[in-house]
Amino acid sequence: MARSRRKRLPVLPMLGILVLGALVTFAGGELLQMARSDTGQVRMARTLGIADGPRLTAVIGRQVRHALDESGMPAESLVVSVVEDGPAAVRWRVGLRSDASLLQLNYAITRTLEQAGASVLSGREGVTSRGATYVTLLAGIPGRPTHELVLARPPREEEPEERPNARLALVLYGFGDETVLAESLMVLPAPFAVAIVPGARGSAAMFGAAHHASREVVLQLPLEPVNYPQVNPGPGTLLVTMRPARVQSGVRHYIDQARPVAAVANHMGSLATQDMTLMTAVYDELRDRRLPFLHVMPAAGAVCRSLASEMGVVYDEPDETLDYEPRAADTRALDKRWKQVLEEARRRGRMMVWVRATPTTARWLRRASLPKQLEGVDLVPLTSVLRKPSPA
Repeated sequence: MARSRRKRLPVLPMLGILVLGALVTFAGGELLQMARSDTGQVRMARTLGIADGPRLTAVIGRQVRHALDESGMPAESLVVSVVEDGPAAVRWRVGLRSDASLLQLNYAITRTLEQAGASVLSGREGVTSRGATYVTLLAGIPGRPTHELVLARPPREEEPEERPNARLALVLYGFGDETVLAESLMVLPAPFAVAIVPGARGSAAMFGAAHHASREVVLQLPLEPVNYPQVNPGPGTLLVTMRPARVQSGVRHYIDQARPVAAVANHMGSLATQDMTLMTAVYDELRDRRLPFLHVMPAAGAVCRSLASEMGVVYDEPDETLDYEPRAADTRALDKRWKQVLEEARRRGRMMVWVRATPTTARWLRRASLPKQLEGVDLVPLTSVLRKPSPA
């Protein structure tokens, strides 16, 4: 009797079914794995069109926030709003500091989105009417923008220009024959010039002490005052009755006695400074020596300013003269006046101040010249604040 034959299934189709099942299982696992990660969800939405709108928005939002965190943007700089008619359903406004870089933040957001499979779909920049700079980015995947990002940076605040310290030149005067007082003042560390009258008994010693202490010297010419000789500037006074050659010779002699000299000033001279002939002789010598003339307490009818302009001599006047306060027994009046002087110096930017030399001045100056007391004012050499000649 013939044997019955069993039907055998084809081997190749069976293998194909097994392989296909394995692939479906693998693909399903991969899809499941992708669906569990932000990057996978974005890629599924981009390649397969499989995405839930709110979930995709949340995923891309996390990526943008990560970029902001990495860029050091504080949480309070972000303002989130829902937009009905905008290019995306959500608008994020990010406020930057005025010194922050829009370019760097733009780059950080773009790179983070690309790594997650999303992208910046478009971008534009502009400037508001108030000078703020902004960059607007549209983020998401092609065909499905999820976020409108507005990166805004306020205009840079213009830093106020640092105002240089005011320059103040001090000139101490009125030493008379007080050589001990002069020597005690010369050794103080404060920068100041000294005005010395020639012809007195101690003048030569004072000139020497000043030069030894590297002080600028102002030569105070003894000039005839009104009511001379009842009011007497001292020996060697230049009088209006003198011939011009004698006046010029006297000025030359005094300069040679005191040199080097930074400037020449009047000592008294309320009458002489009103006399055109005498002052012309004085200026002839100053012009030859290229020395400025400092007019202390000018008389109402003085010709010195206009004559200096005509003859090309540098002319200047003290901005303040502290004569009364240094005569007090203590420094209170001097402290109060000095405070006013410093305020005025800060306002003007430069000043020349003459201060009478007294024992009170010596006690006061040591403290008043400290940097912490000056507050925005530098004590400078006299020659650095002298004005140029100007027309009358």
